[in-house]
Amino acid sequence: DGATPALNAALGSHFALTAAGNRTIGIPSNPTDMQIIAIEHKASGADRTLALNTGTGGFAYTDNVTALTATLSGKTDKILCEYNATANKWFVIAYTKGLTI
Repeated sequence: DGATPALNAALGSHFALTAAGNRTIGIPSNPTDMQIIAIEHKASGADRTLALNTGTGGFAYTDNVTALTATLSGKTDKILCEYNATANKWFVIAYTKGLTI
């Protein structure tokens, strides 16, 4: 947990964060074309907001997922992203809210 968690896509495809504050996921390093990663965001102590860095090489929303909303305290949201090397973006392809994990 930290203000800007760093993800290294070469280390795996599933990343879990228990957030004690609002966070912004940094641009994942070492992506490969068509790689899929899952981000599990659990809110600890209160509702928490997760933002995704949309800079060069970062995340991009789609028509299906246009934004993230606050994760409720004690709940977990999952974000699924796929990297496109041509676009140099991690496209958010699925978003599930309110899981009890």
